[in-house]
Amino acid sequence: MSLEGPTVPSNAQRPAAPSGPAKKFDLTVMSGPDAGLTKTGLERVVIGKSVEASLQLNDEQISRAHLEIEGTFEGARVRDRGSTNGTFLSGARIQQMTVYEEAVLTLGTTVLRVNVQHEGQVRAQGRTALGKIVGKSPVMQTMYGQLEKAAPTESTVLLLGDTGTGKEVIAETVHGLSARRAKPFVIVDCGNMAPNLIESELFGHTKGAFSGAVNERKGAFAEADGGTIFLDEIGELPLELQPRLLRVLESGTVKRLGEDKPRKVDVRVIAATHRDLEADVKAGRFRQDLWYRLGVVVVKIPPLRDRKEDISLLVRAFVAQMGRGDFELPDALKKKLLEYHWPGNVRELRNVIERALAGTEVDVGSNAVGPKPTGPLPDDLTGLPYKDAKERLVDSFTEQYVTTLLDRCGGNISEVARTAGIARAYVHRLVNKYGLKATD
Repeated sequence: MSLEGPTVPSNAQRPAAPSGPAKKFDLTVMSGPDAGLTKTGLERVVIGKSVEASLQLNDEQISRAHLEIEGTFEGARVRDRGSTNGTFLSGARIQQMTVYEEAVLTLGTTVLRVNVQHEGQVRAQGRTALGKIVGKSPVMQTMYGQLEKAAPTESTVLLLGDTGTGKEVIAETVHGLSARRAKPFVIVDCGNMAPNLIESELFGHTKGAFSGAVNERKGAFAEADGGTIFLDEIGELPLELQPRLLRVLESGTVKRLGEDKPRKVDVRVIAATHRDLEADVKAGRFRQDLWYRLGVVVVKIPPLRDRKEDISLLVRAFVAQMGRGDFELPDALKKKLLEYHWPGNVRELRNVIERALAGTEVDVGSNAVGPKPTGPLPDDLTGLPYKDAKERLVDSFTEQYVTTLLDRCGGNISEVARTAGIARAYVHRLVNKYGLKATD
Protein backbone atom coordinates (compact mmCIF):
# COMPACT_ATOMS: atom_id res chain seq x y z
CA MET A 1 0.00 0.00 0.00
CA SER A 2 1.36 3.40 -0.91
CA LEU A 3 0.49 6.21 1.45
CA GLU A 4 0.99 9.83 0.41
CA GLY A 5 -0.13 12.80 2.43
CA PRO A 6 0.41 14.77 5.61
CA THR A 7 0.81 12.98 8.89
CA VAL A 8 0.74 15.23 11.96
CA PRO A 9 -1.46 17.19 12.24
CA SER A 10 -4.04 15.19 10.28
CA ASN A 11 -5.73 18.31 8.88
CA ALA A 12 -2.51 19.89 7.62
CA GLN A 13 -2.69 21.14 4.04
CA ARG A 14 -0.25 19.90 1.43
CA PRO A 15 2.29 22.60 0.49
CA ALA A 16 1.14 24.34 -2.63
CA ALA A 17 4.36 25.34 -4.34
CA PRO A 18 6.71 22.51 -5.37
CA SER A 19 9.89 24.56 -5.11
CA GLY A 20 12.68 25.46 -2.73
CA PRO A 21 15.66 23.71 -1.17
CA ALA A 22 15.42 20.21 0.27
CA LYS A 23 14.33 20.22 3.89
CA LYS A 24 16.33 18.62 6.69
CA PHE A 25 14.80 16.36 9.30
CA ASP A 26 15.42 14.98 12.79
CA LEU A 27 15.06 11.38 13.96
CA THR A 28 14.38 10.13 17.50
CA VAL A 29 14.20 6.46 18.48
CA MET A 30 11.29 6.39 20.94
CA SER A 31 11.45 2.70 21.84
CA GLY A 32 13.35 -0.43 20.95
CA PRO A 33 16.98 -1.50 21.55
CA ASP A 34 18.28 1.97 20.60
CA ALA A 35 15.70 4.02 22.55
CA GLY A 36 16.88 7.58 23.15
CA LEU A 37 19.08 7.80 20.04
CA THR A 38 18.63 11.18 18.34
CA LYS A 39 19.96 12.45 14.99
CA THR A 40 19.35 16.02 13.89
CA GLY A 41 19.76 18.01 10.69
CA LEU A 42 19.73 14.97 8.40
CA GLU A 43 19.42 15.20 4.61
CA ARG A 44 19.31 11.49 3.77
CA VAL A 45 19.60 8.31 5.80
CA VAL A 46 19.32 4.57 5.22
CA ILE A 47 18.16 2.74 8.34
CA GLY A 48 18.89 -0.93 8.93
CA LYS A 49 20.82 -3.44 11.01
CA SER A 50 23.70 -3.71 8.53
CA VAL A 51 26.98 -1.96 9.28
CA GLU A 52 26.63 -0.49 5.79
CA ALA A 53 23.45 1.37 6.76
CA SER A 54 24.09 5.06 7.49
CA LEU A 55 21.99 4.64 10.67
CA GLN A 56 22.59 1.17 12.09
CA LEU A 57 20.05 -0.06 14.66
CA ASN A 58 20.44 -3.05 16.97
CA ASP A 59 17.02 -4.48 16.16
CA GLU A 60 17.01 -8.08 14.94
CA GLN A 61 13.49 -7.68 13.53
CA ILE A 62 14.45 -5.09 10.93
CA SER A 63 16.13 -5.74 7.58
CA ARG A 64 19.76 -4.97 6.71
CA ALA A 65 18.66 -1.93 4.70
CA HIS A 66 15.11 -1.47 5.93
CA LEU A 67 14.11 2.13 5.33
CA GLU A 68 15.32 5.20 3.46
CA ILE A 69 14.40 8.78 4.39
CA GLU A 70 15.40 11.72 2.22
CA GLY A 71 14.68 15.43 2.50
CA THR A 72 12.77 17.03 -0.37
CA PHE A 73 11.44 20.55 -0.98
CA GLU A 74 8.10 19.32 0.48
CA GLY A 75 9.29 17.45 3.56
CA ALA A 76 10.89 14.07 4.26
CA ARG A 77 10.23 11.25 1.78
CA VAL A 78 10.04 7.84 3.48
CA ARG A 79 10.57 4.70 1.38
CA ASP A 80 10.52 1.11 2.59
CA ARG A 81 13.35 -0.71 0.78
CA GLY A 82 11.56 -4.05 0.48
CA SER A 83 11.93 -4.96 4.14
CA THR A 84 10.80 -8.37 5.38
CA ASN A 85 8.68 -7.20 8.30
CA GLY A 86 7.54 -3.88 6.86
CA THR A 87 7.23 -0.26 7.96
CA PHE A 88 4.03 0.88 9.66
CA LEU A 89 2.24 4.17 10.28
CA SER A 90 -0.73 4.02 12.70
CA GLY A 91 -1.04 0.29 12.06
CA ALA A 92 -1.01 0.60 8.25
CA ARG A 93 1.91 -0.86 6.29
CA ILE A 94 3.42 1.72 3.99
CA GLN A 95 5.73 1.57 0.99
CA GLN A 96 6.29 5.27 0.41
CA MET A 97 5.03 8.49 1.94
CA THR A 98 6.01 12.09 2.53
CA VAL A 99 6.16 13.56 6.01
CA TYR A 100 5.37 17.28 6.03
CA GLU A 101 5.57 17.93 9.79
CA GLU A 102 5.95 14.86 12.00
CA ALA A 103 5.29 11.12 11.87
CA VAL A 104 5.79 8.13 14.17
CA LEU A 105 6.88 4.98 12.32
CA THR A 106 7.18 1.39 13.55
CA LEU A 107 9.79 -0.97 12.11
CA GLY A 108 10.41 -4.24 13.91
CA THR A 109 10.44 -3.48 17.64
CA THR A 110 11.67 0.07 16.98
CA VAL A 111 9.42 3.12 17.08
CA LEU A 112 10.93 6.08 15.26
CA ARG A 113 9.76 9.70 15.22
CA VAL A 114 10.50 11.86 12.15
CA ASN A 115 10.40 15.65 12.54
CA VAL A 116 10.77 17.90 9.49
CA GLN A 117 12.69 21.14 9.98
CA HIS A 118 11.17 24.30 8.49
CA GLU A 119 13.40 27.28 7.89
CA GLY A 120 12.34 30.26 9.97
CA GLN A 121 10.01 28.11 12.08
CA VAL A 122 12.44 25.87 13.96
CA ARG A 123 13.05 28.37 16.73
CA ALA A 124 9.36 29.18 17.12
CA GLN A 125 8.16 25.58 17.06
CA GLY A 126 11.11 24.18 18.97
CA ARG A 127 11.96 20.53 19.38
CA THR A 128 9.61 17.84 20.55
CA ALA A 129 12.28 15.81 22.33
CA LEU A 130 15.82 15.73 23.68
CA GLY A 131 17.12 12.18 24.05
CA LYS A 132 14.40 10.34 25.98
CA ILE A 133 12.81 13.57 27.24
CA VAL A 134 9.56 14.45 25.49
CA GLY A 135 7.98 17.90 25.30
CA LYS A 136 7.59 20.91 23.02
CA SER A 137 6.29 23.56 25.47
CA PRO A 138 8.26 26.80 26.04
CA VAL A 139 9.35 25.68 29.53
CA MET A 140 10.76 22.48 28.03
CA GLN A 141 12.62 24.40 25.32
CA THR A 142 14.28 26.44 28.06
CA MET A 143 15.23 23.28 29.93
CA TYR A 144 16.62 21.68 26.76
CA GLY A 145 18.92 24.67 26.33
CA GLN A 146 20.20 24.33 29.90
CA LEU A 147 20.82 20.61 29.56
CA GLU A 148 22.62 20.92 26.22
CA LYS A 149 24.97 23.53 27.64
CA ALA A 150 25.66 21.54 30.81
CA ALA A 151 25.93 18.03 29.32
CA PRO A 152 29.33 18.35 27.57
CA THR A 153 30.94 19.84 30.69
CA GLU A 154 32.13 18.10 33.85
CA SER A 155 29.96 20.30 36.08
CA THR A 156 27.78 18.77 38.77
CA VAL A 157 24.08 19.09 37.87
CA LEU A 158 21.27 19.38 40.41
CA LEU A 159 17.75 18.56 39.18
CA LEU A 160 14.92 20.09 41.20
CA GLY A 161 11.38 18.94 40.56
CA ASP A 162 8.26 17.38 41.98
CA THR A 163 7.96 13.63 42.34
CA GLY A 164 7.16 11.95 39.03
CA THR A 165 8.54 14.67 36.73
CA GLY A 166 11.11 12.33 35.15
CA LYS A 167 14.34 13.25 36.91
CA GLU A 168 15.97 9.88 36.17
CA VAL A 169 15.22 10.16 32.45
CA ILE A 170 16.69 13.67 32.41
CA ALA A 171 19.83 12.53 34.23
CA GLU A 172 20.25 9.67 31.76
CA THR A 173 19.86 12.12 28.87
CA VAL A 174 22.58 14.39 30.28
CA HIS A 175 24.87 11.37 30.57
CA GLY A 176 24.02 10.33 27.01
CA LEU A 177 24.93 13.79 25.67
CA SER A 178 28.25 13.86 27.51
CA ALA A 179 31.69 12.54 26.60
CA ARG A 180 31.10 9.84 29.25
CA ARG A 181 28.19 8.26 27.36
CA ALA A 182 30.04 4.99 26.71
CA LYS A 183 30.95 4.62 30.41
CA PRO A 184 28.74 3.45 33.31
CA PHE A 185 25.61 5.30 34.39
CA VAL A 186 24.98 4.27 38.01
CA ILE A 187 21.77 5.14 39.88
CA VAL A 188 21.58 5.43 43.66
CA ASP A 189 18.19 6.13 45.27
CA CYS A 190 19.14 7.82 48.54
CA GLY A 191 15.54 7.80 49.70
CA ASN A 192 14.87 4.10 49.23
CA MET A 193 17.66 2.54 51.28
CA ALA A 194 17.94 1.70 54.94
CA PRO A 195 20.03 4.42 56.65
CA ASN A 196 22.58 1.88 57.90
CA LEU A 197 23.24 0.64 54.36
CA ILE A 198 23.60 3.95 52.50
CA GLU A 199 27.28 4.40 53.39
CA SER A 200 28.16 0.94 52.09
CA GLU A 201 26.01 1.46 48.98
CA LEU A 202 27.77 4.71 48.11
CA PHE A 203 31.35 4.09 49.17
CA GLY A 204 31.67 0.29 49.43
CA HIS A 205 33.15 -1.92 52.12
CA THR A 206 35.74 -4.63 52.64
CA LYS A 207 34.96 -8.14 53.74
CA GLY A 208 34.43 -8.17 57.52
CA ALA A 209 34.22 -4.36 57.76
CA PHE A 210 31.10 -4.74 59.90
CA SER A 211 28.76 -7.44 61.12
CA GLY A 212 27.18 -9.14 58.11
CA ALA A 213 29.81 -7.96 55.59
CA VAL A 214 30.60 -11.45 54.34
CA ASN A 215 31.74 -10.15 50.92
CA GLU A 216 33.43 -6.98 49.78
CA ARG A 217 31.46 -4.31 47.91
CA LYS A 218 32.89 -1.83 45.41
CA GLY A 219 30.33 0.88 46.11
CA ALA A 220 28.45 3.04 43.61
CA PHE A 221 31.22 5.60 43.16
CA ALA A 222 33.76 2.92 42.25
CA GLU A 223 31.24 1.25 39.91
CA ALA A 224 30.66 4.58 38.15
CA ASP A 225 34.39 5.26 37.66
CA GLY A 226 34.85 6.97 34.31
CA GLY A 227 31.13 7.57 33.97
CA THR A 228 28.24 9.26 35.79
CA ILE A 229 26.59 8.65 39.14
CA PHE A 230 22.98 9.77 39.63
CA LEU A 231 22.13 10.47 43.26
CA ASP A 232 18.33 10.48 43.28
CA GLU A 233 16.51 12.05 46.26
CA ILE A 234 19.75 13.52 47.58
CA GLY A 235 17.69 15.48 50.11
CA GLU A 236 17.05 12.22 51.97
CA LEU A 237 20.77 11.60 52.60
CA PRO A 238 21.33 11.47 56.39
CA LEU A 239 23.04 14.55 57.78
CA GLU A 240 25.89 12.49 59.26
CA LEU A 241 26.83 11.12 55.81
CA GLN A 242 26.79 14.45 54.02
CA PRO A 243 30.39 15.38 54.99
CA ARG A 244 31.63 12.10 53.48
CA LEU A 245 29.86 12.81 50.21
CA LEU A 246 31.25 16.35 50.17
CA ARG A 247 34.77 14.96 50.69
CA VAL A 248 34.36 12.64 47.70
CA LEU A 249 33.14 15.51 45.52
CA GLU A 250 35.97 17.79 46.58
CA SER A 251 38.86 15.30 46.51
CA GLY A 252 37.83 12.85 43.80
CA THR A 253 38.68 10.01 46.15
CA VAL A 254 36.59 7.46 48.02
CA LYS A 255 37.47 5.32 51.03
CA ARG A 256 35.61 2.07 51.53
CA LEU A 257 34.48 1.00 54.98
CA GLY A 258 37.27 -1.07 56.49
CA GLU A 259 40.02 0.50 54.37
CA ASP A 260 42.65 3.03 55.43
CA LYS A 261 43.70 4.40 52.07
CA PRO A 262 41.36 6.34 49.73
CA ARG A 263 41.02 5.38 46.06
CA LYS A 264 40.89 7.82 43.16
CA VAL A 265 37.62 7.89 41.23
CA ASP A 266 36.72 9.83 38.09
CA VAL A 267 32.97 10.39 38.36
CA ARG A 268 30.57 13.05 37.13
CA VAL A 269 27.73 13.66 39.61
CA ILE A 270 24.10 14.40 38.82
CA ALA A 271 21.81 14.77 41.83
CA ALA A 272 18.06 15.24 42.14
CA THR A 273 15.45 15.96 44.78
CA HIS A 274 11.83 16.98 45.19
CA ARG A 275 12.69 18.82 48.41
CA ASP A 276 13.38 22.53 48.90
CA LEU A 277 17.07 22.21 49.76
CA GLU A 278 17.48 25.90 50.51
CA ALA A 279 14.78 25.61 53.17
CA ASP A 280 16.44 22.43 54.48
CA VAL A 281 19.75 24.29 54.74
CA LYS A 282 18.12 27.04 56.79
CA ALA A 283 16.47 24.41 59.01
CA GLY A 284 19.79 22.62 59.55
CA ARG A 285 18.69 19.46 57.74
CA PHE A 286 21.14 19.84 54.85
CA ARG A 287 24.71 21.10 54.83
CA GLN A 288 25.17 24.48 53.16
CA ASP A 289 28.60 23.58 51.74
CA LEU A 290 27.19 20.43 50.14
CA TRP A 291 24.29 22.44 48.70
CA TYR A 292 26.77 24.86 47.10
CA ARG A 293 28.89 22.00 45.76
CA LEU A 294 25.93 20.20 44.21
CA GLY A 295 24.23 23.29 42.81
CA VAL A 296 26.84 24.20 40.18
CA VAL A 297 24.20 23.84 37.46
CA VAL A 298 20.65 23.90 38.83
CA VAL A 299 17.86 22.76 36.49
CA LYS A 300 14.25 23.19 37.58
CA ILE A 301 11.94 20.60 36.03
CA PRO A 302 8.44 21.92 35.31
CA PRO A 303 5.47 19.94 36.66
CA LEU A 304 3.08 18.49 34.08
CA ARG A 305 0.33 20.93 35.09
CA ASP A 306 2.54 23.76 33.74
CA ARG A 307 3.05 22.12 30.33
CA LYS A 308 -0.25 20.53 29.39
CA GLU A 309 0.48 21.16 25.71
CA ASP A 310 2.99 18.29 26.02
CA ILE A 311 0.38 15.73 27.10
CA SER A 312 -0.49 14.58 23.55
CA LEU A 313 3.21 14.06 22.75
CA LEU A 314 3.78 12.16 25.99
CA VAL A 315 0.75 9.96 25.35
CA ARG A 316 2.02 9.13 21.88
CA ALA A 317 5.48 8.33 23.26
CA PHE A 318 4.10 6.06 26.01
CA VAL A 319 1.82 4.23 23.58
CA ALA A 320 4.77 3.65 21.26
CA GLN A 321 7.05 2.48 24.09
CA MET A 322 4.43 -0.05 25.12
CA GLY A 323 4.35 -1.49 21.61
CA ARG A 324 0.92 -0.14 20.71
CA GLY A 325 1.75 2.52 18.13
CA ASP A 326 -1.63 1.99 16.43
CA PHE A 327 -3.69 2.62 19.59
CA GLU A 328 -5.92 5.70 19.74
CA LEU A 329 -7.28 7.03 23.03
CA PRO A 330 -11.02 7.79 23.14
CA ASP A 331 -11.79 11.50 22.67
CA ALA A 332 -13.51 11.67 26.08
CA LEU A 333 -10.36 10.40 27.78
CA LYS A 334 -8.17 12.86 25.86
CA LYS A 335 -10.36 15.69 27.15
CA LYS A 336 -10.02 14.46 30.74
CA LEU A 337 -6.25 14.25 30.40
CA LEU A 338 -6.10 17.93 29.49
CA GLU A 339 -8.46 19.00 32.28
CA TYR A 340 -6.74 17.07 35.10
CA HIS A 341 -4.12 18.77 37.31
CA TRP A 342 -1.67 15.78 37.48
CA PRO A 343 -0.28 15.83 41.03
CA GLY A 344 1.73 12.68 40.15
CA ASN A 345 3.09 14.34 37.00
CA VAL A 346 4.48 12.32 34.06
CA ARG A 347 4.65 9.11 36.11
CA GLU A 348 0.93 9.32 36.85
CA LEU A 349 0.15 9.99 33.17
CA ARG A 350 2.15 6.92 32.16
CA ASN A 351 0.20 4.80 34.65
CA VAL A 352 -3.09 6.06 33.22
CA ILE A 353 -2.00 5.21 29.66
CA GLU A 354 -0.84 1.76 30.76
CA ARG A 355 -4.25 1.07 32.32
CA ALA A 356 -5.98 2.27 29.15
CA LEU A 357 -3.87 -0.03 26.98
CA ALA A 358 -4.66 -2.94 29.29
CA GLY A 359 -8.34 -2.42 28.57
CA THR A 360 -9.11 -1.21 32.07
CA GLU A 361 -11.78 1.47 32.46
CA VAL A 362 -9.82 4.63 33.28
CA ASP A 363 -11.10 7.29 35.63
CA VAL A 364 -8.47 10.03 35.58
CA GLY A 365 -7.66 11.13 39.09
CA SER A 366 -9.29 8.07 40.66
CA ASN A 367 -6.17 7.46 42.77
CA ALA A 368 -6.90 10.54 44.81
CA VAL A 369 -8.00 9.78 48.36
CA GLY A 370 -10.94 11.45 50.03
CA PRO A 371 -13.95 13.37 48.74
CA LYS A 372 -13.72 16.68 46.95
CA PRO A 373 -14.90 19.66 49.00
CA THR A 374 -18.54 20.38 48.23
CA GLY A 375 -19.36 23.07 50.77
CA PRO A 376 -17.89 25.98 52.71
CA LEU A 377 -14.75 25.46 54.76
CA PRO A 378 -15.09 25.14 58.55
CA ASP A 379 -14.88 28.35 60.57
CA ASP A 380 -11.69 27.18 62.28
CA LEU A 381 -9.96 27.27 58.87
CA THR A 382 -11.44 30.44 57.41
CA GLY A 383 -10.44 32.25 60.58
CA LEU A 384 -6.78 31.45 59.90
CA PRO A 385 -4.33 33.16 57.52
CA TYR A 386 -4.24 31.51 54.08
CA LYS A 387 -0.82 29.89 54.61
CA ASP A 388 -1.81 28.35 57.97
CA ALA A 389 -5.18 27.15 56.66
CA LYS A 390 -3.55 25.55 53.62
CA GLU A 391 -0.93 23.79 55.76
CA ARG A 392 -3.62 22.37 58.04
CA LEU A 393 -5.65 21.08 55.08
CA VAL A 394 -2.57 19.56 53.45
CA ASP A 395 -1.57 17.94 56.72
CA SER A 396 -5.03 16.43 57.12
CA PHE A 397 -5.00 15.13 53.54
CA THR A 398 -1.50 13.66 53.95
CA GLU A 399 -2.50 11.73 57.07
CA GLN A 400 -5.63 10.38 55.38
CA TYR A 401 -3.72 9.52 52.19
CA VAL A 402 -0.93 7.61 53.96
CA THR A 403 -3.37 5.86 56.30
CA THR A 404 -5.46 4.66 53.34
CA LEU A 405 -2.44 3.46 51.40
CA LEU A 406 -1.00 1.64 54.41
CA ASP A 407 -4.29 -0.21 54.79
CA ARG A 408 -4.38 -1.04 51.07
CA CYS A 409 -0.73 -2.18 51.04
CA GLY A 410 -0.96 -4.25 54.22
CA GLY A 411 1.26 -1.84 56.13
CA ASN A 412 4.22 -2.38 53.76
CA ILE A 413 6.13 0.91 53.61
CA SER A 414 8.06 -0.03 50.46
CA GLU A 415 4.80 -0.74 48.62
CA VAL A 416 3.29 2.53 49.86
CA ALA A 417 6.35 4.42 48.59
CA ARG A 418 6.10 2.76 45.16
CA THR A 419 2.35 3.38 44.90
CA ALA A 420 2.58 7.01 45.99
CA GLY A 421 5.74 7.71 43.99
CA ILE A 422 7.60 9.14 46.99
CA ALA A 423 10.77 8.18 48.82
CA ARG A 424 10.60 5.32 51.32
CA ALA A 425 12.40 7.42 53.95
CA TYR A 426 9.71 10.10 53.58
CA VAL A 427 6.97 7.50 54.15
CA HIS A 428 8.84 6.44 57.30
CA ARG A 429 8.80 10.03 58.57
CA LEU A 430 5.07 10.37 57.87
CA VAL A 431 4.31 7.08 59.63
CA ASN A 432 6.22 8.27 62.70
CA LYS A 433 4.69 11.73 62.55
CA TYR A 434 1.10 10.47 62.59
CA GLY A 435 1.74 7.46 64.85
CA LEU A 436 0.60 4.98 62.22
CA LYS A 437 1.30 1.23 62.17
CA ALA A 438 3.52 -0.31 59.51
CA THR A 439 5.21 -3.67 58.94
CA ASP A 440 8.65 -2.43 57.82
